[in-house]
Amino acid sequence: MFLEILNEKEKELFLSLAYDLSAADKDFSPEERELISGACREMNIAFDMDKVELSVDKVIEQINSVCSLQSKKVMIFEAMRLAASDEDYDDDERKIIGDALAQFGLGKEYHDKCEAIINEYAALQYKMQELVVED
Repeated sequence: MFLEILNEKEKELFLSLAYDLSAADKDFSPEERELISGACREMNIAFDMDKVELSVDKVIEQINSVCSLQSKKVMIFEAMRLAASDEDYDDDERKIIGDALAQFGLGKEYHDKCEAIINEYAALQYKMQELVVED
């Protein structure tokens, strides 16, 4: 949705965060895979496992040190959307997002606003699907 505004380094960092977040619950679900593929298409970048930093703490530190506040907000929003894509935003994923929010200086209020909007968006997508595809 907003990933195209990231620069090349930020895109790589986001993909590392996205992969780490997706793997946090030990279930890299088809929904998460599809969202990462979609993010790659949106950013016009290939998903390269060799560029993925597997330490989520290091990824968060790097994002915090090189990214603008706007880029951090984009990454949090898109990461939360990814975590919710399989309808299982679990404690491990919440901890990663919480750690990132704390390091980025973004609080619970930003998290809660993102979560509410993501849930509204998912409900709207379901209604559109039901309207167009279902009998």
